[in-house]
Formats: sequence, structure tokens, C-alpha cells
Amino acid sequence: MKYDPNSAEAQKRLMTLIEEMNGQSDRGVAIVGAAWIEESMSAAIESFLHSEPKAWKRLFEGNGPLANFSAKIDLSRLLGLVSDAIKSDLHIIRDIRNEFAHRIAHKTDHTQLSFSTPHIKDKCLAIKCVAHEELTEPRSAFIRSCAILYSDFEMVQFFGVKVSDGGQVFANIERYK
Repeated sequence: MKYDPNSAEAQKRLMTLIEEMNGQSDRGVAIVGAAWIEESMSAAIESFLHSEPKAWKRLFEGNGPLANFSAKIDLSRLLGLVSDAIKSDLHIIRDIRNEFAHRIAHKTDHTQLSFSTPHIKDKCLAIKCVAHEELTEPRSAFIRSCAILYSDFEMVQFFGVKVSDGGQVFANIERYK
């Protein structure tokens, strides 16, 4: 059965994810937002690979070599699924997620981490897939980039465009180069 992002189930899932993000602290937004993207990226990768559930499980689950977000990002680029700019954006999002997930407080001034923490703010505002929107609020830039990338990976699934046929996720600013 072909994935349909317009189905009632997909729309309900999207609304649940948006509600989840709206009710979260900065830490929660970083963790949930990255998980949101990773899940849709995994589904996009799976949608154009041959169906081999046992091989998928060995590679992408548990301690498999492609089980972590970083490996999936790199695989997406190697397969041509994403552009260099999107690969960079995904690694920025992963770095932000890791910062919130593995640090209780800022490592030098011991303050609470937030999207306003200078190095996190800089990372959020450097995300290219939302650069054309000229966002100035880092939390908004992070959430918006998660929504855009989630949607892009959903479209890869929906259209079923194989990488060899030109299906690639890229930042809007790359279109005008």
C-alpha cells in the first residue's frame, strides 16, 4: 500500500506531533523534533529499498550499523536522497538534539540550556532549509526546520521517486544557485 500524507491517519499523526512540540520545553522540542525527522527519514529510506525485513532489522535497529541518526543522515547523502546543505542541516539538528539530551547545563557557565544559549541559537539560525524565511527566533527556526524536513521526507515516501530518478531533498536557497 502506497503511503498517503493526505490520509486521515497521516493528518492525525501530524497534528499529534505539532501538539507534542507546542507543549514541550526547549529540551523536549530538540529531542522530539529530531526524533520526528529521524523517523520520517527512516521511512523514506525504507520506501525505496527492497523489502527485506530481517536485513532492515539487522542494519537499522538496536546496535545495527545504520541504527543511529548520524549514520542515517550520511546514508541519505550517499544515496543522493538529500543535498549537501540538507545533510548539514540534519547534522546541525542532530548536534542540537545531542546537546539537550546529554547535557544538563551549559558546560562553562552552568546555566540551563535553551534555544537562546548563544551556540545553540547560532546553530538554529544557520539551518539552511529555513534560511529563505529569515527567521530570527531560534526555537521557531528549529521547529520550522523539523516540520519542513519531516514533510520533505514524507513526500519522498508519497511520490516514491527513487534517488536514481532525481528524488532529492534540498534547501530552498539551493534552487536559485
